Amino acid sequence: MEGMDASLVPRNAALPLEGAAGPLLLRAENVQGQIDFRAFCARHPHYRVLSTNPLVLEPEAGTWVYFSRFGAVVFWNASPAVVEAVLLDLAALPGTGARVEAARDDLRVHLGAETDRVTFSEVWLRELTLDKLKIVSLALAQSVALDSVEAEVSRALDRFQPVVEALRAEGRLASGQRELLRTVGFAMAVRAAVLDTLTLFDDPPETWESEALAHLDGALFDQFDLEERIAAVNQKVAYLQDAGATVLDVMAHRKDQRLEWIIIVLILVEVVLFVWKEFLVR
Repeated sequence: MEGMDASLVPRNAALPLEGAAGPLLLRAENVQGQIDFRAFCARHPHYRVLSTNPLVLEPEAGTWVYFSRFGAVVFWNASPAVVEAVLLDLAALPGTGARVEAARDDLRVHLGAETDRVTFSEVWLRELTLDKLKIVSLALAQSVALDSVEAEVSRALDRFQPVVEALRAEGRLASGQRELLRTVGFAMAVRAAVLDTLTLFDDPPETWESEALAHLDGALFDQFDLEERIAAVNQKVAYLQDAGATVLDVMAHRKDQRLEWIIIVLILVEVVLFVWKEFLVR
């Protein structure tokens, strides 16, 4: 799919809104793992494809589904039946899994505005085009994916907190070596998953060609506080890396100390045996 025209319908043409009345309701869900667009389309050819990269489907007239590679899915004007059907299809796809219950968000999009603008929990557009659908969806997808990332990082920090408190209060590692290694391993796994997800947070290519679309993207980025949240996650991930390295260093130092005491004891035993042979046996 890469390397070809990703849009299968006119990008700047208004999308048909058959039966739509009032604002469009958006629902974002996050699933475990990353989404393989090609594999999903191959398994479910009955969905009408509007764009291949990112993947945008039209399961019903006036209903669209946006897929991000990092696992977030945005439903536009979708019935509960459509949402559940798509999520079940994703759960059966290799490399992805069930939805992350803690990561979900909603948004309202109003059409017919004089100018495109973003307000609290709402977006106002002159008309809905495929490009605008992608830009709004990406911002909401990144926000809900960050919810999942933030929850995972918080879990890792919570597991590290008792270790840090023991070091601060007692100057030593209170837990056993196996439990400490599990904690470090969990933090490393979270760090790898977070970095893998954040590397997929690219700017939408549509903004390179249109100042108006770039302005809309910037307004959405600010509304969801994406820059600040990504910076906070990166700081916490860096802390996890430093904390894990510190714990491993302390464990290595403790092991070295044990080896030193073993060597000292062996030397003492050897000295005692030497003295006993030289003086007492005579």
